[in-house]
Amino acid sequence: MLIGLTGTMASGKGTVAEYLKEKGFEGYVFSDVIKEEARNRGLELTRKNLQKVGDLLRIESNNEGVLAKKLLEKIKTDKAFVDGARNADEILELRKRDDFKLIAVDASQKIRYERLKTRNRPGDPETFEEFKKSDDLENKKLGGGQEINKCMDLADYKIDNNGTQKKLLEKVDKILLLFK
Repeated sequence: MLIGLTGTMASGKGTVAEYLKEKGFEGYVFSDVIKEEARNRGLELTRKNLQKVGDLLRIESNNEGVLAKKLLEKIKTDKAFVDGARNADEILELRKRDDFKLIAVDASQKIRYERLKTRNRPGDPETFEEFKKSDDLENKKLGGGQEINKCMDLADYKIDNNGTQKKLLEKVDKILLLFK
């Protein structure tokens, strides 16, 4: 079984990923492929640079699903997840595996901004206005951004994570039961 995770910034994807690891899934992250390439190009690992490198990899390979293809080559187990799909063609590449299911995680912008402030990652927007602008760019592929909304539309399962972490994990458990 291969599970894909997609969703908006600070929606809870990381929490779901950690939970899947606890459940015995091996995890792979799209951004790891991009970070490796950014390092090879001598670039600082900022959110903006990583988005640019991801776009460059797609252009240079003439394959919008190149990141998924690179991740699929690394997976050697039948119980894995890939985290951080941000491009619809990546989903289509993953769907070449018969055992692939996509889970989308989302929450309101206000809640996600509050979560983002507490996680305090380098490069995260500092104000709600900056967050909203970055979030809109990522979600709607405006001006060369990502395709989060399109990816979420392709999801087999959607999780509304406006509640507690306990509720989130209960929803994940319910979805996992459907895979058996």
